[in-house]
Amino acid sequence: MAHVGLVGLALVAVALFVGSLAYVFGTYALLVARGAPQANWVRAALVELLATMLLLPLWPLWWLLGSTYERRSGSGRPIILLHGLGMNRTNWLWLGGRLSAAGLGPLYGTTYFSPQTIERSAQKLQAFVAGVLAREGPEDGRVDIVAHSMGGVVARYFIEKLGGSAQVGRLITIGSPHRGTLLGRMGLVPGARQLAHGSSFYDHIADYSTEVAYTSVWSRADALVAPPESASIEPVGRDFVFTDLGHLSMLVSPRVLAVVQERLHDSGSSS
Repeated sequence: MAHVGLVGLALVAVALFVGSLAYVFGTYALLVARGAPQANWVRAALVELLATMLLLPLWPLWWLLGSTYERRSGSGRPIILLHGLGMNRTNWLWLGGRLSAAGLGPLYGTTYFSPQTIERSAQKLQAFVAGVLAREGPEDGRVDIVAHSMGGVVARYFIEKLGGSAQVGRLITIGSPHRGTLLGRMGLVPGARQLAHGSSFYDHIADYSTEVAYTSVWSRADALVAPPESASIEPVGRDFVFTDLGHLSMLVSPRVLAVVQERLHDSGSSS
């Protein structure tokens, strides 16, 4: 039986490695084919492969850890961590742990069903924020949101269409396609198709809130946000741009962590 178990683990490891290779080199092949002016794409692809193999094995843990979590590490404004398409709150085990160690928070994470429409995911976020505010009772009645990929677009819909502008102080997005991605046109689920570059969905969130401090952390080596500049949020907010990080790599990058910490400590202005 032990031998059978080891064989099973080996097969899972091989499948993970092959799947990670297919994802990374498939998407970066498209990046190069588009003629993206990226001098660091080889390094970015290799780092993305390592990040993928680090994060994907954690995916099933949410079944054991639960779809939500909290880290009561600080006494400031509550921070909500929001994952991207096809992922769950385990994506934040590294970055969230370090925000907690820095005394930020309290931190809350939630898992939503990302294949559904962005509108429905935003409604889930709306209810989650209301619960956090009721529990924490922050002095200014607001939370901060740190979101990856689709999570940033979900948060924007909540802010700009569901009254979230009165409940959110800062929105910090990491690799979020604020203007869509060309790869969204190949999406097989409603949420992915809404992220398509040129999608009419973006007409609904064209008006940014003046009450929220927006920050977008993005990379010119992100092979999933195409073109990468679609992740820009300027001039309504502030961009922090890297040239050598992939889509998932940003979630385990000390440099991205430093930016997120800086912006969470910021006074809250959008500059």
